[in-house]
Amino acid sequence: MQISQNKRNAITLGVVALVLCIVYAIVRVVLMVVSLQATMGEVDNLRAAAANKDLGAISSALGKAADAIDMADSSAKDPLVQLFSNAPIIGADIRAASVVASDGRMVLLAAEEVTLVANQLVKAGIGKELLTDSALVASLRDGMGQLDKAVQKLNTDLAKIDESQLHFGLDEKVSSAKEAITAFATASSRLTPLVQVGTTVLEQPGQKRWFVAIQNLAELRGTGGITGAYAVITSNNGKLKLEQYGSDKVLLKLGRIDYRNFPEDLRELWGVDLGDWRDINASAHAPYAAELLADGWQKVSGQKVDGVLFIGQGVVSQLSGAVGAIDVRGVTVDKDNAIDFLAKDIYARFTDVKAKDAVVGELAAEMFKRLIDGKVSASGLFAAAANDTTADRVMAWSRDKSAQQVFSKYQVSGEVSTSFGPKVDVTVNNAGGNKLDAYTTLKADYLLGICNVDTFTGYQGRKSRVSVEITNSSPKGLPAYVDMRLDASFGESRPKGSNRDLVTIYGPVGSEAESITVDGVEEFVINGIDRNRPLWIFDLQMLPGTTRKIVLDLVEPINDDNLEKVSSKQVLTGPVMLNAPTLSSSSSGECSLK
Repeated sequence: MQISQNKRNAITLGVVALVLCIVYAIVRVVLMVVSLQATMGEVDNLRAAAANKDLGAISSALGKAADAIDMADSSAKDPLVQLFSNAPIIGADIRAASVVASDGRMVLLAAEEVTLVANQLVKAGIGKELLTDSALVASLRDGMGQLDKAVQKLNTDLAKIDESQLHFGLDEKVSSAKEAITAFATASSRLTPLVQVGTTVLEQPGQKRWFVAIQNLAELRGTGGITGAYAVITSNNGKLKLEQYGSDKVLLKLGRIDYRNFPEDLRELWGVDLGDWRDINASAHAPYAAELLADGWQKVSGQKVDGVLFIGQGVVSQLSGAVGAIDVRGVTVDKDNAIDFLAKDIYARFTDVKAKDAVVGELAAEMFKRLIDGKVSASGLFAAAANDTTADRVMAWSRDKSAQQVFSKYQVSGEVSTSFGPKVDVTVNNAGGNKLDAYTTLKADYLLGICNVDTFTGYQGRKSRVSVEITNSSPKGLPAYVDMRLDASFGESRPKGSNRDLVTIYGPVGSEAESITVDGVEEFVINGIDRNRPLWIFDLQMLPGTTRKIVLDLVEPINDDNLEKVSSKQVLTGPVMLNAPTLSSSSSGECSLK
């Protein structure tokens, strides 16, 4: 009888303990929900502060929102709350709230730091006055990197949430949050490199001269596009000044570039004239072109160039959002039409080439003048970045080794990696001498296949496949300047709208081609080495409305020169182009050394 009573007491205590645990968990969940609601209230205050363009108020609102979400994050990480996250019905809601609380807190904290530093720099007259605190500039660069990392994580985690499994109105809120955060993540991924390059330029000591190559992505090159315009900017301990600007025709009148220092084995690889200012960036390795531009400018002008920046229509559209609409020769260019105007419409609007070149130069001059004068809109910059559908990205090079190390660290240097590992780069060079790449689209896939095979040079390896599809979607009725053909191959049909593109695939270090096909037919192609990377160049005639498919089967090493296993992440880098390429990669799994 006594044993039975003990059992009853134990059961009673167990039930009481369970009830208390449930009550505790419910209280914590309620606190989490209440904290998230308080956070949303602070976010509304944040929107009001942003509308007033008050960085100090924005930073304060972000701090309050971070404090409010801190309780939700604490509740979300409570072991008992985590236990109930696997419960039926409410488990999905708890998991969703936990993601918002945990990831959202990191975003708010990083954003608070960025706006706090930005506010201090604005008060110090960033870009207009001499900088006395380079550490503050570095803080903005690092802070922007942390913010982007936090935003991308929140965006990825939110994408995994199934709104149809949520209750209590969370489905609508999460759906709305997904849309907002996706736009935020897109803008952040585009603005972060701009901030990283801009802050590095500003913090350079003494007077430095920067050559800005404005690339036209309608005529593709390895780093993005042909140089259609340029600007020369000086930075003097952070104080900026626009020295000169012009179109590519101004550069051509200055004389040819001395390219003797360019790697001899690469001079003829793409069949370009390296003495021509417009054709020096066929390689994907941006520092090659940067050094040629810098040396060429010094030769023709006598002015030393300390660094080179590459931007295309995508970056220009973002800057257009920052500086506002610009009227040039009867046309208004703004963030909504900058990409299409500069890549397509300008050729129909200004059929005279000199007038077209003048428009590009004048537009660049006014844009950089406003930027340097500080006449910028953060909200306009953000909106333009969020709506940028190109695959444009800023690239930067500096003669100063420490500055170049910073560019490399933040992956804005445009360098082709020389290290072992599953890395593939795809680029396109327009060989038709036209502007039809405004209508070019590309898909690329990189598959890591079976292991335990050997390369021809003795490395342990695995099989892989790179597939590329490139399409010419040029419409009828384009201006003659757009669909001309300047390549001089005799006996080939060149109907209107046809193009010639050189698609280059950079394989992993030590990789070798096992088979090469174009449109299912075995193909012999140009091959070479660039930066210790094997590359294959496919010379493709592109009729309008056609798609060409490249399949490159490789054997790539899984160990390096020290016979150690290669463990780097699989990376597929697509071309810088007007229409963002569709990229995909997959792997059959890790390989082990024998």
